[in-house]
Amino acid sequence: MAYTAFLVGILASALASALPFQPSALQNDIGTAEILPGSYFIEFHSEPATRAGEREHAEFFQQAKAAGVGMYTRNTFNRLFNGVAIDLPNTRHLEQLAELPAVKRTWPMQMRTRSVAIPSSNVSPNLMFAHQHTGVERAHAELGLDGTGIKVGVIDTGVDYMHPDLGGCWKTPGCPFQYGSDFVGNGYDSVATPHPEPGPDPRDTCDGHGTHVTGIIAAKGLKVRGVAPGVTLGAYRIFGCPGNGTGQAADDVILKALEAAHADRMDVINMSFGGGSGWSEDPLSVAAERLVRDGIVMVASTGNDGANGLYSSGSPGLGVGVINVASFENWKITSLSIDLVGSHKNISIVHSSPGNSKFRFIFETPAEVVAPTDSAGSIEGCAPYDTDHTGQILLIKRGNCTFVDKAERAQEAGAIGVMVYNNEPDLMSPTSVSPNVTISLVVIKADDGQAILSELNYGKVTASATNHTMSVDNPAGGQISQFSSWGPDPELRLAPAVGAPGGNIFSTFPLALGSYTSLSGTSMASPYVTGMVALILQARSKNISVEEVRQLILESAHPIPDRNNTELLSPLRQGSGMANIWDSLASQATVEPSQLSLNYT
Repeated sequence: MAYTAFLVGILASALASALPFQPSALQNDIGTAEILPGSYFIEFHSEPATRAGEREHAEFFQQAKAAGVGMYTRNTFNRLFNGVAIDLPNTRHLEQLAELPAVKRTWPMQMRTRSVAIPSSNVSPNLMFAHQHTGVERAHAELGLDGTGIKVGVIDTGVDYMHPDLGGCWKTPGCPFQYGSDFVGNGYDSVATPHPEPGPDPRDTCDGHGTHVTGIIAAKGLKVRGVAPGVTLGAYRIFGCPGNGTGQAADDVILKALEAAHADRMDVINMSFGGGSGWSEDPLSVAAERLVRDGIVMVASTGNDGANGLYSSGSPGLGVGVINVASFENWKITSLSIDLVGSHKNISIVHSSPGNSKFRFIFETPAEVVAPTDSAGSIEGCAPYDTDHTGQILLIKRGNCTFVDKAERAQEAGAIGVMVYNNEPDLMSPTSVSPNVTISLVVIKADDGQAILSELNYGKVTASATNHTMSVDNPAGGQISQFSSWGPDPELRLAPAVGAPGGNIFSTFPLALGSYTSLSGTSMASPYVTGMVALILQARSKNISVEEVRQLILESAHPIPDRNNTELLSPLRQGSGMANIWDSLASQATVEPSQLSLNYT
């Protein structure tokens, strides 16, 4: 497969020229919504962790004071990044700071988001379906590899380490969790409540993203078995609880977490977040590159902005040497079912996880399903209802307003739940988090919505939703996820690097939020590759360089054809293809360079 991966890299230039340029992607990645107003990074000239860098810190503050610049110091850095993070009450002073002798350049403070795309709750072990297709199952069974002795850092929302599949412990002898801390506190939000309240305990009982990511890497249970269940873990929490505001984390908070993981000497670090600048020179990308130079394998999600076209991959995955991961669809969709009883027939359907994880779609007593029109005569539920729907579940068509709007209008009419049928074939991610919404909202497939509408023509339909699960084949199994971001980066380097299962992945979730769920996103593909890296490091007893690990992952990947024709999908979408750990471990040779990028002339 090394030869194929090499050819895929060569083809990047030709294929890129045939793809449409979409400037909206650039605007989305670096738009004002991703910038924290009045907050900046100030980068100094010298390398970090040097005496010259320490002198520059002192000189900067002296020079800024002499220039009469008032500022608040958010954080100082001299381990992975030589500089400071500041708040400027008067942003006109930024130009003065940029001209100081100690200053190399200034950067706006960016905010990062969790990269989840398409949730759908379930409690069935469909992660195993992915293991069968990626060589993980064989690596476990035939080689006995499980990542033992490898330290993995997870920079995320924290983790519910009391989950039994994750050990049910924290920093006790024999516990998988031996490192990590909370850098933000439950109430943190980069905009609404921007001052972190750090602490020693990164336990997450309110979000779940980091718990899901950690389970993909290291779960060891009957329902979920991760890619590398024997690793030692570090959990570094950078996100507060949902509902505090934007749900984003500022770059200086993330950089503090990366410095902590570096100090704890992690062997591999997973970063399932993104957004903001697509440049490899921004502070987080620079820090990730320095971690790679220090011998730590860095793995990051490429982003979920595939609809924006080219150049939609974001940092820190674009740091030089970082393994930037795209998402492929899992081969099965397993979900909690909605069981419907009608006058003509009974059907069971899958659904997404709730738009707000606090309000689960559980109805043990059957409730009536209706599909009313709103006061505007629409079935999309964007206007108030003139009819009373107390105790009913509303079936609403997706479109023309937000999920929050649909949930609010239904709740005002007395509804106890909402099923939104998609206007596209697949499931997708609903978000109905709002202080005004206290009912559950889920998305169902377009075909299932039409089937319910047809059954309503015969008479009354009731629905119940318990812990009963069902599995269905994913028609897109093994194909690139539609949400997965495109490369290249703004300097025409090839991105993403490789792909892994990330669509409809079952994993652990906080005990308070149901214990298990299925999520989709490049956030799920990145930890899958992180687990593969741990298996390679274990197999080689860590006697292998970061670049060699990267080569084995990329050059043994399987390029995937485009679902619409027999030609290979562009490497600007899939990188080298679907990662396969068995072929990585069996590789007899590597090729240098593992990729040829457009700007390499």
